[in-house]
Amino acid sequence: MRANLRRKGCQVAILNPWPAPGLSLTLESRFDSPCANVPRELIVGQMLGHYRLVEQISRGGMGVVYRAHDEHLEREVALKVLAPANLHDAGACKRFHDFDTEDGIDFLIMEYVPGQTLSARLETGPLTEEEVLQIGRQITAAVQEAHNLGIIHRDLKPQNVMLTPRGRVKVADFGLARRSPSAVDTAATTDVTRELEVIGTLPYMPPEQLRGEPADSCSDIYSIGAVLYELATGRRAFPETHGPRLVDSILHEAPRSPSTLTQWVSRPFETVVLKCLEKEPARRYQSATELGVDLKHISTSTT
Repeated sequence: MRANLRRKGCQVAILNPWPAPGLSLTLESRFDSPCANVPRELIVGQMLGHYRLVEQISRGGMGVVYRAHDEHLEREVALKVLAPANLHDAGACKRFHDFDTEDGIDFLIMEYVPGQTLSARLETGPLTEEEVLQIGRQITAAVQEAHNLGIIHRDLKPQNVMLTPRGRVKVADFGLARRSPSAVDTAATTDVTRELEVIGTLPYMPPEQLRGEPADSCSDIYSIGAVLYELATGRRAFPETHGPRLVDSILHEAPRSPSTLTQWVSRPFETVVLKCLEKEPARRYQSATELGVDLKHISTSTT
């Protein structure tokens, strides 16, 4: 079963293979950090069930992603082989909806989406104003769809946003996603409070996540701001590479004004991005919809 979540030309990627109607499925993951606890590397051409592995797309802490061919339905899919620890950890298992097993190998089957990640697009330098605004509006609409379902992404970054050949934006890899605190029942809230894990990708992680506090929709807003900053300037809001220094910057320092790095950055755009990157969640946009409205106003005023 396959269905799409479409609104204003956007699609949301949910970590749930062939989900119920009303949800979209898309995966083109890029992992930032190597992890010793990943599954063994499989051989291209190997069969898992009725799926033939075509090429390895990426590997990292959550597992290894392959492009595979569905020999029964004659279609390309993304096959994610899960790292063993993700299944041995009861809390991590809750993040997965359905998966299959073949010869002791646990894997997910998802829609394969050809295209380019924003991180790959950034290799050629900053984007134009029109590109950033168009991509930003689509990201915020997609993220709001997830939030409407009570899902917090928790790992928004250029590597997890896809540009299709037609210029469509797809937010991918919900492997670290979690239900929002407001959408969780009392028992589940106890579990979330007990875990208080620091999880995500450091350069795009909001201060509250670094402090081990539960992420909410405002946490994703921060990460969107970090992505927009990088798209516009070609550099991260906090470019430090030394871990402790980076953490200290995110917690205590203000990012450099984007307009000092890129000529086209206007005052309204800079205001929007810096509002997303506020240290305190209450000072940020309180929904992706609000952010999208301001991005649309900027687009209208510049045309």
